[in-house]
Amino acid sequence: MLLPEVSLRQIDELVCLQIDHPKARALVALQGAQVLEYTPAGAQPVIWLSEQAEFKRGQSIRGGIPLCWPWFGDARKNPETVQAMLPEGNLPAHGWVRDKPWLLDRISSDDNGVHLKLCFPETQWPAPFPQGVELSVEMSIGEALNIALHTENKSDQTLHLSQALHSYFAVSDIIHASINNLIHVPFIDTLNDWNENTGDAPICITGETDRIYRNTPEMICIVDSKWNREIQIYSKDSQSAVVWNPWIEKAKRLSQFENSAYKQMLCVETANVLNNYKELSPRSSGVLRTNIVNHITPPIANH
Repeated sequence: MLLPEVSLRQIDELVCLQIDHPKARALVALQGAQVLEYTPAGAQPVIWLSEQAEFKRGQSIRGGIPLCWPWFGDARKNPETVQAMLPEGNLPAHGWVRDKPWLLDRISSDDNGVHLKLCFPETQWPAPFPQGVELSVEMSIGEALNIALHTENKSDQTLHLSQALHSYFAVSDIIHASINNLIHVPFIDTLNDWNENTGDAPICITGETDRIYRNTPEMICIVDSKWNREIQIYSKDSQSAVVWNPWIEKAKRLSQFENSAYKQMLCVETANVLNNYKELSPRSSGVLRTNIVNHITPPIANH
């Protein structure tokens, strides 16, 4: 046991941190520095983990909050300036760090929650990616969940990267969930030839959805009417958001995913992608930060 509120937990091939604090319960995998579960005290789960998730070395885990860095999605669909930082040949989806072991650098707890810092141990990046780029993540787990992904460019080159906190949120049922605060925000519809569009109403998921919103507001809200709550997702450091749900047919083709699991999850990803990619000059640093708040709403009265 590391602290009274934190213990090591071996799940199949992976070591995880089990957090049991009066304010919240959580599970964090050292592989990928990935939050897998987060449930505030007395509440429904906020972060979704697949019931078929596999805990294997070198394999990403379905659910939680994977860290996508230094590119998002298909590397070859990233801006040319981001691609210029990467080696040629086949590259894994979502970057280099989500399925690699991280090191626990610091851990503490107080009345507000448990606080962690993990560092990625890589020191030699594949050329032409600059050497001397350091990556770490800080987490605070309590009434709210705070995650900050820090990139420190100690090289003498300008760094271009895209990144995302690939958050899977738990919902009561997808038919009772909607997303606010993205009305009239332009988005790229990756399922419609990457055409740009906008919407004039809250987002309701009625089919396979894969959208990249650009120039997003500081707060995006998932409304779950059946669980009488709002999941409020705050970030001043993110200019993009990815909204994803595989729906019926794609769910059948996904790994580590039950056919009906699309009903219980909704991805709203805090990100800097496409033309919102980040540029870090030599000897500078940047952060991608999110603050996730579980806000209980009064039940709607029946008349």
